[in-house]
Amino acid sequence: MIRFEGNCKMALVSLNKLKSNRYVFGLLLAVIATCLYSLKGILVKIMYQQGIDSISVMALRIFFILPIYIFIGIMIYTKLTSEQTHSIKSNWYLCCFIGVIGYYLSSFFDLQSLHYISAQLSGLVSFTYPMFVCFINWLLFKETFKKGMWLTLSLSYSGIILLLSYELNLGDTSGVLFGSAYAIGSSLAFACYMVFSKQQISQMPSAMFTSIAMGAASICVFIHFLAEGEWKNIKLTPQVLLLSLTLALACTVAPSFILSKAIDYIGANQVAVMGAFGPVATAVMAVVILSEPFSHYHFSGMALVVLSASWPFLVNLIKTTLNDIKD
Repeated sequence: MIRFEGNCKMALVSLNKLKSNRYVFGLLLAVIATCLYSLKGILVKIMYQQGIDSISVMALRIFFILPIYIFIGIMIYTKLTSEQTHSIKSNWYLCCFIGVIGYYLSSFFDLQSLHYISAQLSGLVSFTYPMFVCFINWLLFKETFKKGMWLTLSLSYSGIILLLSYELNLGDTSGVLFGSAYAIGSSLAFACYMVFSKQQISQMPSAMFTSIAMGAASICVFIHFLAEGEWKNIKLTPQVLLLSLTLALACTVAPSFILSKAIDYIGANQVAVMGAFGPVATAVMAVVILSEPFSHYHFSGMALVVLSASWPFLVNLIKTTLNDIKD
């Protein structure tokens, strides 16, 4: 008992020391959030093995997380200024539309892709949404591409094509193409959400916008769920309920708050770089938990995608280090 208490005290001391180093602690939080987000595809694959379809997975997840966001929305709404309240009343339908695109369509396409392709390929394709954000901003708002963006695009899509060619060689050509199309659709829908949510978030608290958007998406999910009629056949075993709860809390709610804290500690750019390791976390869990294969195609494709996201940071780090050495 004494030894156990001593170990607990040592752990608390170590945690306090870690918290005192904001940069290291922020990196740790970003890694944890990335791993939790990456776990989603793995849990969905397991739920599919239990006979649960895509829309049922979405409905079960929404069932657990919607009350949380409603509570948060109500708490924030009571503290809004009159100007913010007026903005919500004027733009609530835009928030709903953006939420339907970002939470309903994006999630549905993402889950559909997992019926046809591996969690590793789905994770890689989904990670390309920043490139779609750049294209949308260029197409609609005439924003210029940043220096080196074409190299980033080339590296990213080279990695995806490499892994895609591997899965195409396995035989189910149409299934892989369908799954990849769904994954690209998910990435594009989420990119639209990222672009069009900026203006709304600038006029109200981000949590308030999220609550409205999630509420609208939830209505679409439940309508789709009831229209499909799968609620008549769904088997709510203890394992399915536990997986749904984990998917809702551990893979949706928890990482959203952890990520916000990480951004507070180290900034959005650093967090985005750590997010580049999402495909790595997905690959490790897919191999360990789902027994998916991991060949040199997987390694090379994953390395190219991770490098595409992290190379600007690495270049800046090298330049800074060289300048420090010269000084």
